[in-house]
Amino acid sequence: MGRPEREVPWPGTARAELAVFLRKGRSRKGLSYAELAQRTSAYSAATLQRAAGGRSVPGRQVARAYATACGLDVDETDRLWLEARREEHSEDHATKRRSVPKPRMMRDPADLGTGLADIHERAGAPSRREMERRARAARATLSSSAAQRIVSRRQVPSSPEQLVAFLRACDVPERDHAEWLQAWARVRRHRAAELNASRALLDLREAEAAEDPSGRVTAEQAAQLLSSAGYVPAERYRGYHVPWTVRCRLCTAVKRIRLSDQADGRTKQCTQCDNEAERTVQEVWTALFDRQQWKEKGMPPTEAEMFRRCRVAGVERRQSRLHITVAAPSEVFATAGLADTSAWESLIADAVREKLDTVSEVVYVTYTDRLN
Repeated sequence: MGRPEREVPWPGTARAELAVFLRKGRSRKGLSYAELAQRTSAYSAATLQRAAGGRSVPGRQVARAYATACGLDVDETDRLWLEARREEHSEDHATKRRSVPKPRMMRDPADLGTGLADIHERAGAPSRREMERRARAARATLSSSAAQRIVSRRQVPSSPEQLVAFLRACDVPERDHAEWLQAWARVRRHRAAELNASRALLDLREAEAAEDPSGRVTAEQAAQLLSSAGYVPAERYRGYHVPWTVRCRLCTAVKRIRLSDQADGRTKQCTQCDNEAERTVQEVWTALFDRQQWKEKGMPPTEAEMFRRCRVAGVERRQSRLHITVAAPSEVFATAGLADTSAWESLIADAVREKLDTVSEVVYVTYTDRLN
């Protein structure tokens, strides 16, 4: 039998009760953990020893295999395991769980998602593969990935059949299925009403932007709006609020936008253009002030020293125009207005244009006294 096992921690808890139950079964059979492992054939001695350790709740199949090898009642093992698992999850989620509405009170996907996550927890939080297996055994279909998405509240069941499969995988009695199906139907109706209201709002926004009497933005107008934002279509136009694949006119990078977001200013300019412009300005700045190219350009030493103590804090490209933000120490910021910055701005503009031939407009510079 080997050396005696350590005492079961946290006496009086459900996990301790399960551990004691398993240990007594092994003791009555007079088996070592190595012999127990041979009987189960699927689990190692170390896994079985941890299962009866009492520090954590073992997997359900591990507990069942342990009980079977020791001749213990598997139904009693299941009962003890479920109590231990519920206790464990109750401890883990005590501070996280919101109040769970009854199925008859559920109205939206958040309510239904919370309720389904709760019954999963009450069922002992079976793994997604275990849920898939249980559903299959009940002649229902529930993939492990769908089970995971529902448990994590990233989606609600997509059909009544999937809901029933989930309920069966969580051991919900058949007599309770009707109220869950009613809740699911109610949530679907609520969601449909929300979508209809949302579509009405989208139609109103499109009508405000449209030049056509139909109240719709035509493909021709869409192309004009897209061009003014610096993009060209990479696929045909399908709708004002429909994702659209477009290409940046400057760097040819491809991205997905909604024309409605672009028109409302909710879509950022091309990130690749911004990154390229920022790299170029940083290179120009380093060459001028760190490598002292300012001498070749004829910049006065005092002015060069002042700007050498500053840094480029941000660059934003607006098609052919760059907006550069320069961060300056407070003492430099206080005197920046006294300096002849026009020569410096001209140097930056010329140097940037040499590297970015698509920049044609004046480079604007903003000073700030925020220098970290």
